Formats: sequence, structure tokens, C-alpha cells
Amino acid sequence: MTTKGEILAAFVLEEIPPFLTPQETIKRLKDQGAFISVSHPFDELRAGGWQENDLLEIIPFVDAIEVYNSRCMLPRFNRRAQEFAEKHHLAGTVGSDAHAAFEVGRSVILLDPFTGPNEMRNVIRGAKFQVKWSPWWFHLTSRVASIRKKFKS
Repeated sequence: MTTKGEILAAFVLEEIPPFLTPQETIKRLKDQGAFISVSHPFDELRAGGWQENDLLEIIPFVDAIEVYNSRCMLPRFNRRAQEFAEKHHLAGTVGSDAHAAFEVGRSVILLDPFTGPNEMRNVIRGAKFQVKWSPWWFHLTSRVASIRKKFKS
């Protein structure tokens, strides 16, 4: 999580502290050679969504944005992300955003074989997506986990 929205990265070698500026977060990830993506960019109902002007500042420095997130409550959030990616010629990703085992694999990205972040950058535009929306009640698993965590502390 940055000061403006959430960033997801693969091939990260060292942990990045939360709540840095997006620019500092991206710089630290790039220094590691990580593959950098923006998660659920236009989801207005949860932390981590982005304002379009903030997103426009970082898109030259990211590898992809998530164009479909199974846990987005409203379809327009995913549509807006897809339209944004197309308009700005960005590679897309999809994700289940699983918070419980039964959610894993609801949305998957199928890629040609690759090793490492550079090869991932090369194959990402040829990705095939299989997506399935998660109903509102899936979000209850997150609430239950959050409540349990508070009581354990």
C-alpha cells in the first residue's frame, strides 16, 4: 500500500515498507527488477483504489494494471480499469484477490512459460484471462478474519 493506492509486485527480493509515495515504492521495486502492477485501480469501495490523476503519474513506470478483480463489488470498477488499460496501451492482469481458500482461482491469468520478471514483461501482453466474479458475501470472510485477529491481539 502506498500513500495513493495499492501496488502489487512479483519477483520482489526485499520487503518494501508500506505507505511510501508511489514513486518511491516503484523506485525501490525497480531497483530489485520486480514486475510491477497496479491492483484494483478504480475500486472506490476499498482502500487501495486510485484517483485517475495519481494513476496517470505512475503508468509510465509500471508493467501492467489489473483489469479484472473478482472481489470488486461493482462491475463498473473492472470495466473502467479495462477501458483505462486499452486507452493507455497497458498490459492487463486479473486476480481472484482471494482471502479464503475457496476463493483461490476464481480469476486466473494464463501466460506462456517464462522465468523471471523480464520474460514476464515479454509474455504479459499475450495473456489469456479466465474470470469469475465473487459475490458480496465472500467479503464476510475478510470481516471474520479481521475480527478474529483483533481478539487474538
